[in-house]
Amino acid sequence: KQAEVVIASVEERKKTRKYFGDDELPYTIDAKSVGNIGRYLNHSCDPNVFVQNVFVDTHDLRFPWVAFFANCYIPAGSELTWDYQYEIGNVPNKHLTCHCGADNCRGRLL
Repeated sequence: KQAEVVIASVEERKKTRKYFGDDELPYTIDAKSVGNIGRYLNHSCDPNVFVQNVFVDTHDLRFPWVAFFANCYIPAGSELTWDYQYEIGNVPNKHLTCHCGADNCRGRLL
């Protein structure tokens, strides 16, 4: 069965665009409304995969592909998780609590 391609609506794209000034031309990777299976990987402070930039179509550092690699043996049926590595306190007035349940949980994402 062929995968269904979902295109973000103009309204969805505008929601992301509001974070940038009129003079900025950002290139963003945002899997909130469109993306591949990687958008379903969640955060954990003790992840079982890590993210790596790889270059396939170009060597332009602005356009890497984002690839996930296992950092341990992952049994079938396990949730795939990676550490978002957000910098706590980096976004003013934003506080996201982490609920990953890991023994080494930092307690916060932002």
